[in-house]
Amino acid sequence: MSEIKTVFTDKFVRETTSKKAIAVFADQDRPYLKLMVRPSGAKAFYYRGKRDGQDLKQKLGSIDKLNVAMARLLADQLHYKRDIAQGNSSLHKADINTYLTLNDLFELYCEGELKFRATVAGRTHSLKVAFNNHVRDSLGKCLVADIDKKRAREFFRQLQAKGYCTHNKVLSVLKAACNYVIDYEDAAGLLVNPFERLKKMPGVTRNRYLSHDEARRLMRAFQQVDNQDAADVYRMALFTGARISNVKQMEWGDINLNAAIWLVSATRTKTKQHYEIALHDLAVQLLKRRQLNSTSSKFVFPSQKRSKYGYMTGGDQVWKEALLIAGLYHENPNIRPRPHDLRRTFATWQIQSGADVSVVAKALCHTSLKHTMIYAHTNVDQVRESLNGAFKFL
Repeated sequence: MSEIKTVFTDKFVRETTSKKAIAVFADQDRPYLKLMVRPSGAKAFYYRGKRDGQDLKQKLGSIDKLNVAMARLLADQLHYKRDIAQGNSSLHKADINTYLTLNDLFELYCEGELKFRATVAGRTHSLKVAFNNHVRDSLGKCLVADIDKKRAREFFRQLQAKGYCTHNKVLSVLKAACNYVIDYEDAAGLLVNPFERLKKMPGVTRNRYLSHDEARRLMRAFQQVDNQDAADVYRMALFTGARISNVKQMEWGDINLNAAIWLVSATRTKTKQHYEIALHDLAVQLLKRRQLNSTSSKFVFPSQKRSKYGYMTGGDQVWKEALLIAGLYHENPNIRPRPHDLRRTFATWQIQSGADVSVVAKALCHTSLKHTMIYAHTNVDQVRESLNGAFKFL
């Protein structure tokens, strides 16, 4: 019986049919994983391979019980790790769980959940980055059945040296991956999440914003960098208080220069709401300057390279270069300014100048005043003025 080699996806498995005869498909990446489709509509995954010169065939399960990710996992276990005999029945949950590594479990989570989460400019999701950098080559190779709560706790004790951000991100991805498999991948046979009781490390509350002097130095530094497009993104972020991702996706059609208004579509905002942002004169001047040299792109900050997104991405090196020129770079990430601190600076300056918090909340497109109150810092000059007033009678 001839077979058709193709890339297996859940959509392909659901939609493919065979009206006259049994059709057999082989997975492009794993040719030993087969999909058999009968004219009756019945569909099932099979393993077919050779070991010690013997042709082996084993049914893995019907498509109503297995998705593509789980079928691949089972086929891999049979092909690489498990001694089987011809004619064995389908694998049981206990058998699968015995050969399931943490890396296997994460792949199930990626295929069933993580790949459907949108990221800015198609970047690799931060949870996947955390897993690849800190788990895949260490704990990821261990069998899930061998990871008890004590071993999980020891792993995260060692991870504490990398800081609370890395520790908490890795904990988030492992908890989420295990919970997903427990809830949705019944065939994996996972019943307990060994990471469930572990707690996140307390984080450092960040309230960094730029002083007026620091901002002047940074703006002068931006004039010296080669990539002025990226520099304009950061300038616009300070002048509008918008998130960097929203600035990069800014479109000419969303801007009314005469009214000095920027309309941000709900599809591009964190809260999924439509926003109207008032533009400062500095922002309007920047936009008019860019408009004179604009191309046919609908984006204010178009990509200079071929990109399926059309707008500019990246810019981290330009930010670091400007910090170095301005003398603001620090090895401690909690001290040196970050791009998001431009938004914090935008809000803090307004509040310190006497603006009402509700007005600042509107400027930041916040849906709750409690989100804006975190920017209500008191600067050193205000403290000094208060102290001078308190002791002036002496």
